[in-house]
Amino acid sequence: MAKKVSSQLWLQGRVPSGYWDHVTNQKAYMRWLAKELGYKKTEDWYQVSKQDFHVRSGGGLLANYYHDSPQQAVLAHFPEYEWRPWLFRSTSQGFWQDKKNRLAYMDWLGEHLGLKSLEDWYKVSRSHFHTNHGGGMLANYYGDSVFRALREYAPKKKWVPWRFATVPQGFWKEQKNRQTYLRWLGKELGYDKPSDWYKLTRQHFSENHGEALFATYYNGSIMKALKDYRPSQKWSADRLREARKE
Repeated sequence: MAKKVSSQLWLQGRVPSGYWDHVTNQKAYMRWLAKELGYKKTEDWYQVSKQDFHVRSGGGLLANYYHDSPQQAVLAHFPEYEWRPWLFRSTSQGFWQDKKNRLAYMDWLGEHLGLKSLEDWYKVSRSHFHTNHGGGMLANYYGDSVFRALREYAPKKKWVPWRFATVPQGFWKEQKNRQTYLRWLGKELGYDKPSDWYKLTRQHFSENHGEALFATYYNGSIMKALKDYRPSQKWSADRLREARKE
């Protein structure tokens, strides 16, 4: 191993073999880089990029000792700081594959958004993930579905898909999902017997998270909804019209 050198030899464009093996030289470079980039606080390091290292003579250090990952370099040199890896410009390769990292992000996001209970998650949309450093995770691991993310995050809670801003892609294409929604809606509206369903209106859908379903799959038709819900039931168009007049 080369003799330890303390001067800023990286400024010469090339360092001796083994120079970066010495942690003191690495730390000296990181201190110098912080000054070069104008970093005043530890959290300023979230902004650092690979290019910042490569154009300032630290490309070899980053590539050979930290897998070309600024995040790994920063975490190694400031281990006492409570880092949120997703706040870096990019996460290290394979970061989101680890379930504990996904759950840690969800903990942070809930706190960041000021959520007080699991029920508050129904107010969270895809945009909250995409504007808070979690868009890649949501898209690649949950099909861009908040509902699917929460099923992993809080599996014991019985999540209701249609209470979210959007349902998972293709959700309403499944008749069983549409029927599950209508069964739930009937309970919400207090329907006890088949005849109660003749009182169903478009407003009931719009007020209970089913407007997209009603418009897209039932084309605004209550009769289509009823036939889809209970295909074996003999629904009367006349009774439906009479109910509208009441």
